[in-house]
Amino acid sequence: MRSLFEAQQAVLAGMTSDSDRFSYVGSILRSLFQTAAVTALEIVRELTPDPLENTDLAALAKRFDKPSDGLPVEVLELVTPIIRGHVQRTYHLGWFERDPHHGDTLASAATAWISFRNRKPGHGVVSKADIDEWTPKLSRLLQRSLACFSMTLPRVEPEGLKVRIGNQDLELRTPIVREGCPIVVSGVAARKGIWKLHGQTLAWAASDSFSIDLAQGSVFAEFEASTADKFGVVAVDFEGQQRMVFSNVPVRQTSTFEGRAQELGKLMAWINDPEERMLLIYGDGGFGKTTLALEFLNRIFDGETTLAYKPPSVVSYYSAKMTRWTDQGLVHLQGISGAMEDCVRELMFCLGPVLDKSYYQLNGTALIDKVATEFKKQGFDHDDVLIVLDNTETLATSPESVEALGVFLKQVGRKLGRVLLTSRRREQTAFEPLQVSALSDSECISLMRRLAGDHHTVAILQAGDATLRKYSNKLGNKPLLIDILVKYLARSTIGIEDAVDQVFRKSSDELQEFLYEDAWLRINELQRDVFLVLVSTAVPLDGKCVGDACALVEIQHIEFQKALDETYFGMVTDYGDRYDLQLVDMAEQFFRGKLKRRGEVGRERIEQFARQVDTLATDRQRAQQEYRSDRVAEGFRSSYAKAAKIAAERGDFGGAEENFQLALLEEPMNAALHDRFAWFLLNRRQRPELARPQAERAVKLDPDSADASLTLALCWYRLNELDKGDAEIKAAQRKGKAVELCQLRMGIARYYAAKEVGGTGRGYELLKEGKRYIEEALRALDPASPYLAKNLREAYRYERSLLALEYQFNRSSLRSEDH
Repeated sequence: MRSLFEAQQAVLAGMTSDSDRFSYVGSILRSLFQTAAVTALEIVRELTPDPLENTDLAALAKRFDKPSDGLPVEVLELVTPIIRGHVQRTYHLGWFERDPHHGDTLASAATAWISFRNRKPGHGVVSKADIDEWTPKLSRLLQRSLACFSMTLPRVEPEGLKVRIGNQDLELRTPIVREGCPIVVSGVAARKGIWKLHGQTLAWAASDSFSIDLAQGSVFAEFEASTADKFGVVAVDFEGQQRMVFSNVPVRQTSTFEGRAQELGKLMAWINDPEERMLLIYGDGGFGKTTLALEFLNRIFDGETTLAYKPPSVVSYYSAKMTRWTDQGLVHLQGISGAMEDCVRELMFCLGPVLDKSYYQLNGTALIDKVATEFKKQGFDHDDVLIVLDNTETLATSPESVEALGVFLKQVGRKLGRVLLTSRRREQTAFEPLQVSALSDSECISLMRRLAGDHHTVAILQAGDATLRKYSNKLGNKPLLIDILVKYLARSTIGIEDAVDQVFRKSSDELQEFLYEDAWLRINELQRDVFLVLVSTAVPLDGKCVGDACALVEIQHIEFQKALDETYFGMVTDYGDRYDLQLVDMAEQFFRGKLKRRGEVGRERIEQFARQVDTLATDRQRAQQEYRSDRVAEGFRSSYAKAAKIAAERGDFGGAEENFQLALLEEPMNAALHDRFAWFLLNRRQRPELARPQAERAVKLDPDSADASLTLALCWYRLNELDKGDAEIKAAQRKGKAVELCQLRMGIARYYAAKEVGGTGRGYELLKEGKRYIEEALRALDPASPYLAKNLREAYRYERSLLALEYQFNRSSLRSEDH
């Protein structure tokens, strides 16, 4: 790719206008630094130990959803020392080293550019004096950057992109070249687990925008999957400052949001006014209350809207469900009170991934008081918490329960934080009301045309504004009905008039039944089977359960999602890399009717698949619960320990380390706390020499802990103490760690040890041992293990790496003989 960027340099040199050169050199730098950063992430993912344990990398990879110019610089600052330590000591020489010709480092020069870019082109005024000063500076920065990155810029080959690093070729999976041009990444995002890269080609004459599906196992997907906690961390701007916010808010529900400028303005005024505590978005079904709330919050998180007042530190989203995983396993919540209190418990997952039993034993005011007290201990005040409750009308239906809900919500708003509700009714609490009603005629016409473009609905695209206005009015200007109409027309041969009559004349239940039957006839047999499997399961449905059902039925997950998107069988809560699915009650009845009509053999096949989906989900949940209970909950039970976890998530490593030390003074005999501190030092701080004493202490305090032995073994391996690591990994296996995991770690350790000693007799011996351990790990893999996919990928990764290293040794040996 170096030649591609040099070609862009030539285009730059041929420009006569300083303004044009100033504008375009910024685009070239943006593309070059993104290329270097993505390449670095791929190198770290493939060639360094335990990359997915580094949540800092995961956080940076996640920020490619809306990449700033400063993001690649942050990535390079973090990964360059890691790659130099594990892969190639000469990686990006000049990044941290002072250049005698320029008097600074490339890292500092890049940071100066980002500072100027944010201050002037990004958010200020660019004067002629700025252009005159910075155009030559940026040209020099481009030249220096190309020189620094030249050896690790990918090569474009017929079979794909490859980079030469540490005497081996690494194939890149991220498509950072398109139509012979470098690209600028404008966003990398997932919808329901399907990853897409949005970008533009780097070209002066005409730059094309594009979107492309990323291959399974992309670097962004794998780093995202490594952050399994319910709450993620997002940076939010306000008043020229930035605040890290914990959030579990789903992504936007639609890419075709239209209108609602007045409602969005009222929401912005509310969140910027600290005196306003509670707001209710209400209106009839189909007007888009949830869509509005999620659009508003995601605009803030994506930086499309800047707040005038400090944002909350925690934004907790809850949509009413009657089935939940708890410490007791799968629980069907009984009564309205259980569902209401579950929204309060959801907040606690911000402080830790597992709740102790006391939170399930309390209810009502006692539960609210306990949660409020815990948040105060962690330094959060009332303004730091925003609770979003979606579809609250489902929590209470009788007059008595509606009144009880109002009392409960009042307590939540008074003691816990600010509250944003959506409901079909005016709840009986003192909320600031925001009614969502029909769209305007012009908004409806625009929405219909946008949806028609997405779904290739010819009848709508060919209709005039007067026709579309007429039918929008007949549908009450409801976004939901407009969406139904456009999708129905897209797969139907009837005209708009007949389609609207079908929608308009039927009752809600008749309309749904008509649409379900129509959709059922249009989806294929395998898609139908997946729906029947899902309706027969007992567990809460999420993307993993849907994926399991698709695998059993033998259909691609993405193909089933197309059927889900085109129908109204279920409500999807989309978190980007994952999603929850709740089948509509009437759809469940519809599916059960279809299942009854199947023959006995067909029904048994579907029910067997459903039992397998339930078993897989239960096993996954049990494994996660055991891991979190044994290793996480015990380690983070004190206030200082929880403060350390929060600080680490926010990137405040100094504060995290200080709080870990304070927590150890408070609980010096807590083995799990020592283990968690060791893990933090090993993976977040990359300091195995500091992690080892903590891991040794954990093993001494809890001799039966397999997790503590595993952490200590990894410390020894990172310190190149192979024998001591082997002894501890074998101890971890005796204490209960899976055979395949232990064999895998021993094989990985041999790979890095062989790299360290080089192509000597000992190096070849280590390669042979490493290959043997990886083979044994592959043979021992348990198909029922919830970690099967992760262990399998790691085993294949290091199997390839060991072969590549052996090839490297052989080539070096042949070259030595030739000389």
